[in-house]
Amino acid sequence: MQKVIALIKKDLTVDWRQQNPISGILLYLASTIFTSFMAFKGFISIEVWNALFWTIILFTAITAISKSFVQEERRSLYYFFLVKPNDLVISKLIYSFLYLMALSFLSLAIFSVLFGNPITNYLLFTFNLLLGCLGLSSAFTMISAIAFKASNRSIMMAVLGFPVIIPVLVLTISNSAKILDHTIWSQIQGNMLTLISVDVIIIALTFVLFPFIWRS
Repeated sequence: MQKVIALIKKDLTVDWRQQNPISGILLYLASTIFTSFMAFKGFISIEVWNALFWTIILFTAITAISKSFVQEERRSLYYFFLVKPNDLVISKLIYSFLYLMALSFLSLAIFSVLFGNPITNYLLFTFNLLLGCLGLSSAFTMISAIAFKASNRSIMMAVLGFPVIIPVLVLTISNSAKILDHTIWSQIQGNMLTLISVDVIIIALTFVLFPFIWRS
């Protein structure tokens, strides 16, 4: 765990020193939400609120996490002799998840100010948000690792990413819509368990595939 923590601190330090990526993501997040606010003039239904919120979370995840392994291009040989593949991928998964969660809560705060807050069951909504961010961050981390070894990275990200994130998006958006419609836990328990299973499968595939990708 010491190596994992050290790698997470390294990613945090690199992002803090190179503030352009963070500034760009925050600008993208704020401008997208404000543009939506101006377009809808602040009056939207719960369904539109839910759709806009998850659309922005999705594209924020793509922007923030797609660079996960691209920035390690110059350090890949260095890592190869210092850390195990599993240590590296664990650190990336944890950092990507925490990064996306922070952006998601920031997005939710801005959304609540501009569009109002239709959430009544905060505990259930937050749990669903955690599972959604875990699935998206894990999927894009895995795809970023695969695309890292390819020549056309942007095309690989698009081709590989779409089929992987579809189950996560369908379940997360469906759960979110039901929660905003005052649905209780027992009515969405099946969807939640399915979403947890999908997240576990994505993370398990990442652990299985990454050592072979890293050594290739």
